[in-house]
Amino acid sequence: MAEVAVLLPVRNGERYLRQAVDSMLGQTFRDFELVVVDDGSTDGSAALAEAVDDARLRLVRQEPLGLVEALRRGLAETTAPLVARMDADDLSLPTRLERQLAALVGDVVLVGCGFEAIDEDGRVTGSWLLPGDDAALRRRLLLRNPFAHGSVVFRRDAVVQAGGYRADYGANEDYDLWRRLARDGRLAARPEVLYRYREHGDAVTKSGVEERVEARERLRDELWRDPALLRAVRGERDRAERRALVREALRRRRYVAALRATLP
Repeated sequence: MAEVAVLLPVRNGERYLRQAVDSMLGQTFRDFELVVVDDGSTDGSAALAEAVDDARLRLVRQEPLGLVEALRRGLAETTAPLVARMDADDLSLPTRLERQLAALVGDVVLVGCGFEAIDEDGRVTGSWLLPGDDAALRRRLLLRNPFAHGSVVFRRDAVVQAGGYRADYGANEDYDLWRRLARDGRLAARPEVLYRYREHGDAVTKSGVEERVEARERLRDELWRDPALLRAVRGERDRAERRALVREALRRRRYVAALRATLP
């Protein structure tokens, strides 16, 4: 059994799928299985994955049930204790798994990393680094989803214990899972770029924007009532982030949290 399972769901993603697969199969860490879940594609995605000559890749087919069901299916198809995510239009840099797995120690349940945004042709359009410590990442969760979904590595048993992926918040299934993982374990991130996130017109995040934002606001209201996150609201060193925390706390009418966010 492989130590790590990489979950790569795809629907009609043949344009970039081979690049995504090759970036994962070219990792310096090699003890993993790549589970490609084809979510009812009508293009050549499944055939492309099936043609890859690497025993580590396994293709799973299902009817077009959506991303959450594809992720659930992927988790059910593997018993590997550690799970990495990968999106079908993105790229993982060669040392990504090696470096993230080195940070998945002790009671850490989720490890992210810095990432670059790229356009349809692979040109870099921006980059984001994440703080490496748990408290800072919890503060980021109160303001935004700091992790690119495809860039994370997590413990399978922690995700199962937290209830797995849910569709309760529309296309914010990852944000919802991170906040539940944070209740019972620590978060971490490699403060370096190890992933490239592709922005293009057909991306999932470009569809249903209004519904996604509405569901995200509902989720953030709950985050600002979550003791596991509010305990970390104090101690932000970055002034811009501290001001953002105060503004957000006041907007959510969490006045004690707003006061604590001003404290070093």
